[in-house]
Amino acid sequence: MGKRIKIEVLIATPPTSKCDETVENLREIVRRHPDETSLVVFKRGIDFMPEDFRMEEYMTEEDYLPKEDPSLQMRTLITKGRAVPTVIIDGELFSTCEVPELSKLEEKVTEILQKSAPR
Repeated sequence: MGKRIKIEVLIATPPTSKCDETVENLREIVRRHPDETSLVVFKRGIDFMPEDFRMEEYMTEEDYLPKEDPSLQMRTLITKGRAVPTVIIDGELFSTCEVPELSKLEEKVTEILQKSAPR
């Protein structure tokens, strides 16, 4: 198996319409590239918050499951209070405050996969 691309997104709690659209576009990319991509959704106000401060009224059963560790970039952006939605692809900031276009996401994933392909 080749390179596995980690796609991370930080969304609002509760999610805005932009957050929902962003997650749906990212899920579509993962559907198109199931063996090469994975998606991790982080929720502001839930993930990385001490239990006493979590917005439990917005937590789902999935939120109680352990998550993959965030990349250094995602952890830094969360600490700095980055606006949402914010998308990181393969450790690099891809978009913030906007819904990324499906075609641009596909371009980026394809570019990363081509760069990592054996020659």
